[in-house]
Amino acid sequence: RYKALCAVVIDTGTGHTRSGLAGDEQPRSVVPSQAGGSPVLTHGVVTNWDGLEELWHRILYQELGVCPEEVAVLATDAPLSPIANREKMAELLFEGFGVPAMLVLPRSLLAAYSYGRTTGVVVGSGAGISYAAGVREGYALPHATFRLDVAGDALTLYLGRLLESRGVHLDTDPLRRLKETCCCVLPGSGRPQAVTPPSTSGLLQGDERFRCPEVLLAPTALGLPGPGLLEQASHSLLRCGAPPSCSPPCLLLAGGTTLLRGLPQRLSAELGVPAEAAPRRRAAAWLGGSLAASLDAFQGAWVPRDVYGEGGPAIVHPYC
Repeated sequence: RYKALCAVVIDTGTGHTRSGLAGDEQPRSVVPSQAGGSPVLTHGVVTNWDGLEELWHRILYQELGVCPEEVAVLATDAPLSPIANREKMAELLFEGFGVPAMLVLPRSLLAAYSYGRTTGVVVGSGAGISYAAGVREGYALPHATFRLDVAGDALTLYLGRLLESRGVHLDTDPLRRLKETCCCVLPGSGRPQAVTPPSTSGLLQGDERFRCPEVLLAPTALGLPGPGLLEQASHSLLRCGAPPSCSPPCLLLAGGTTLLRGLPQRLSAELGVPAEAAPRRRAAAWLGGSLAASLDAFQGAWVPRDVYGEGGPAIVHPYC
């Protein structure tokens, strides 16, 4: 019904927003998730709705050059976000932009689609949020989903604290590059190994390159209670409940912070299940959305404008 129209996929994350046309193999636009110099999301959840409208306006009209009245829009939502946010997104898209159809889907589900899978445990970590989320037969499982407000930005800040304790002060961008190029995850249980890879920067000393990403797995170093990403992934695997005759679901990595060296191997070794780590997993949610929205079988999943007109924003919940 809507495939004759152009479908747009918008994945708004804490750090960046990726957008493009359904069926494309990569986003056409990647811009910071900011409006007027202020962030639009906090830990994956929209906290500045006026800013989101401004951001999406710029993306639709300038970045993509489309007319919203002529496109269906698939937007993403962070795992365990307030359900009212989906209603607000629907209201913004239908009443603010006049789209003919829309849909909001969890980022975890779309990430699984990017691997060509409908079942698995997605382990995601971007700029503002990390999560472990079970997906079974094309449905996200809330009871097997856990989120952690420790991700790439928190690791960058922690690395800055480690350096400052030695009198080394760096701005955020150099710190982020240092984290991405030099830090790596220990292959064992978090204890330093006898042989360690050399650092490509003289700024890091001792075990700093390991201590930084270890916070993702054990956030108590930041003074935060609760389990880290490793324990959350274990809980998610258990709650997915694979039948006795079937092997446990594999781990599917998504988000830029999962590009840290050694993380897939560490998760696989600790949890005893294979971990798939696609090279383009930084954009996994967008890629999965692009794939899904281009399929003929998906076209009946959209929330049409006339249905929204009859039922209001709450009508999105049976669809999303």
